[in-house]
Amino acid sequence: MKYVIETKNLTKKYGELTAVNAVNLQVKEGEIFGFLGPNGAGKTTTIGMLTTLVNPTSGTALVAGYDFTKEAAQVRSVIGVVPQSFSLFPELTAEENLWYIGKLYGMKEPAIKEKAAMLLKTVTLSEHSKRISGTFSGGMKQRLSVAASLMSSPKILFMDEPTTGLDPQSRVALRELTKQMNRSGITILYTTHDMEEADKLCDRIAIMNMGSIIALGTSDNIKRTLEDQKTIEIELKNVSRNILSDLKKLPFIKSVEYSGKIINLKINNMENVFFRLTDFFSKRKQKVDEIRIKEPSLEDVFIHLTKKGLRD
Repeated sequence: MKYVIETKNLTKKYGELTAVNAVNLQVKEGEIFGFLGPNGAGKTTTIGMLTTLVNPTSGTALVAGYDFTKEAAQVRSVIGVVPQSFSLFPELTAEENLWYIGKLYGMKEPAIKEKAAMLLKTVTLSEHSKRISGTFSGGMKQRLSVAASLMSSPKILFMDEPTTGLDPQSRVALRELTKQMNRSGITILYTTHDMEEADKLCDRIAIMNMGSIIALGTSDNIKRTLEDQKTIEIELKNVSRNILSDLKKLPFIKSVEYSGKIINLKINNMENVFFRLTDFFSKRKQKVDEIRIKEPSLEDVFIHLTKKGLRD
């Protein structure tokens, strides 16, 4: 297995504050790696170190095989960064912004022209190439930021909450673009506040809190850490207080919540739970529309581990 990012005891302190505490990460070549954590968890500082913008206090890291402190120029030559907020020149057109980036990387004009045209087509901005970028919508600005980050043909792309503040259609478009870039061979480190986005998009996920990695793995594996907190949802009509009271007395049920037509049950023992519940309602001649298991979500795990919401 080839890793394009490897850190060992990566640490950053600001005086007495430890922003990043001995972080060990291995990001596989070709994966979309999700990086989650509440505000102040240390994500931005970690990415700042990996992109050579922040000097570490201690620890080591290799990015595409290059030492991030001793070979910072080489690291910068193989990475791209899509920031959360628009950081290009709003007074320039989309095309002019890409030409400027190309010049910074020392590209020849024919190569810049070809690459800029190709990237604008990729991010569906070709028809807006001559338009001043400051007049773009939020989604268009983010797509232009993606195009700019790809001018140098990076091996690794850091995307820092790229869909924040975008409308639903733009969010979907940017996610699809992210998948497209990944299929082309680019490894992506992706931070987001959207749990559903991380769940669907990322191959593996790290959850960070108070400067440390507290969970690492696929979304499914992380959610299995709450295997004992599965709930049962029962959809039915005309629920009597007696039924709710009797449910609470069953030895395999920890708690009962009722809202609208849905009863939510926390279960002590899942063995034969469908049979036992069906039998319970049948004896009381209560019609049940559906009984289903509700698996713990990534957000459930996150809140369980950090004791706070993602934006706290």
